[in-house]
Amino acid sequence: MDEVAKRFRLAVKKYNMYRAPEAVAQIATRKGDTFYVVFDGTYCETCGLYDWIDDLKYVLEETGLRAEIVKLHEPEGPTGSRRIAAFKVIKGGS
Repeated sequence: MDEVAKRFRLAVKKYNMYRAPEAVAQIATRKGDTFYVVFDGTYCETCGLYDWIDDLKYVLEETGLRAEIVKLHEPEGPTGSRRIAAFKVIKGGS
């Protein structure tokens, strides 16, 4: 596992430590410099859904990674509160 993946996993672990069970993040897959993260939980969708997702960017910065959300998928139907965000790690940001 490369250094970027290690830091990203550490950030997700730290994110979950302080935000679960209201919001839980899980890395679904990685394609190059982009990590796809599934968010689920009981977070209030009308008062800060995007804040829960943005928060992972700040935790990533604490681990020495800069990332931008380049895509957000909000499935409809029985998936309920699940959201999938694509975080692209910015080169030179570590």
